[in-house]
Amino acid sequence: MKKLRCRGVAPILVGLSVLFCAGCAGMGRGMSEIAGTGTGGAVGYEVSDHKIGGAAAGAAVGFLATKVAERGVQHAENDAEKRGYDRAMNQAVKQQYWIIQEQQRAAKTETRPTMMPVVVPESTQDGVIRKESIAFVPVAP
Repeated sequence: MKKLRCRGVAPILVGLSVLFCAGCAGMGRGMSEIAGTGTGGAVGYEVSDHKIGGAAAGAAVGFLATKVAERGVQHAENDAEKRGYDRAMNQAVKQQYWIIQEQQRAAKTETRPTMMPVVVPESTQDGVIRKESIAFVPVAP
């Protein structure tokens, strides 16, 4: 029986398909780390002409590539969350602005009572003489 050997592009394509199928969001970080490390090890083993040192180096490179990819995904998620928070804050500020505008518009249209002058005559109370004065009394329209 002949032994099948995968050389060239085949291990890389298999590795990439495993890496994309095990994505960070789908199966979790652990699965993508395993897939990246395994793919790197397989590619390193094939490229180094079946030497164990090449497999180890390939596994390390695969693991590091997975970590870099996870970091990029985490960074993108954080950016999206920050943009969403900023948009919500902008919307809250706009809403508060329009509430204030509506309150000011309502205050301008309020009818204020008319003030009518009333003469208060001179009087004496407990020996204190109070002179005649004018007081303004609000009158409803």
